[in-house]
Amino acid sequence: MGREGRDAFRSVGDTPGVTDAPRRPEAALSGGPQSALAALIAVVALVAAGCGFTVLDPIGSATPTVSPTARTPASSSPSVAPTADPGTTAVKDFVALVTKDGFSYQATFTGQSRHTTDILPISKGLLQVSGDDVLVRATFKFPSGARYPVEHRYVGGKAWIKYDASDPWHRVPIRPADTMAAFAAIRSATDVTYLGPVKSGGKTYYQVSFRSAIVNPVMIPAVNLTETSLTTPKLTLLIDAAGRPVKGTAEIEGKGRVSRQLQEIVIDLTVTFTKVGQAVSIKAP
Repeated sequence: MGREGRDAFRSVGDTPGVTDAPRRPEAALSGGPQSALAALIAVVALVAAGCGFTVLDPIGSATPTVSPTARTPASSSPSVAPTADPGTTAVKDFVALVTKDGFSYQATFTGQSRHTTDILPISKGLLQVSGDDVLVRATFKFPSGARYPVEHRYVGGKAWIKYDASDPWHRVPIRPADTMAAFAAIRSATDVTYLGPVKSGGKTYYQVSFRSAIVNPVMIPAVNLTETSLTTPKLTLLIDAAGRPVKGTAEIEGKGRVSRQLQEIVIDLTVTFTKVGQAVSIKAP
């Protein structure tokens, strides 16, 4: 978002910061003349002949003659069919994997939630997904030093959230496409942008990006934060040759009202995927 866009989120006077207290959930979610060149080539040829060397013709010179009795030998090498681009194949396999019924995985993450006046570090991030069921845990640290472990669960089409270990569970309205599963917005290859191959740690991976919000702004435990929503959440991910997710970075852009003032929210995360394809158990609260 440009400077003018960001300024639209600020009002005249002091900009309020987020308050570190659990909140109640809101709605979610040229060359020279040819004669000179010929003369130069002739001189070089004479000198070279006297020295016992053969002068090679420059690229683009006269076409060599072929003896009428000479035959061009037929190639004995078989023709080779073009191979498929490994990146394209990896993306195809990735889409097939993450859209498979019952696909399960786990990811860990760290990062920060950036607001107009505050930056809240995020630690101990955990994402677990089993089919459509989702569990997300993350600890937010406020400028005061206070830390709040927040947990979200989406099970059987219903969503809950709590803003501290001692906080009770609250029901929150979230559509299936807006759950905090990393691949909830992927339905086909058209939902994924292929960015090309990437070398990392001596290995070749393939980079893709797509809409994703592992941490929705609704998880921010600020009592004076209301009316949160997503705008342009994105996950840029490295996948291996088999299409398995490996690691990536998330930039989750949203907005919300801090003490009734509309502000931009940007959540940056570094994500590492583990236990891809392994069973994960998630239960309702």
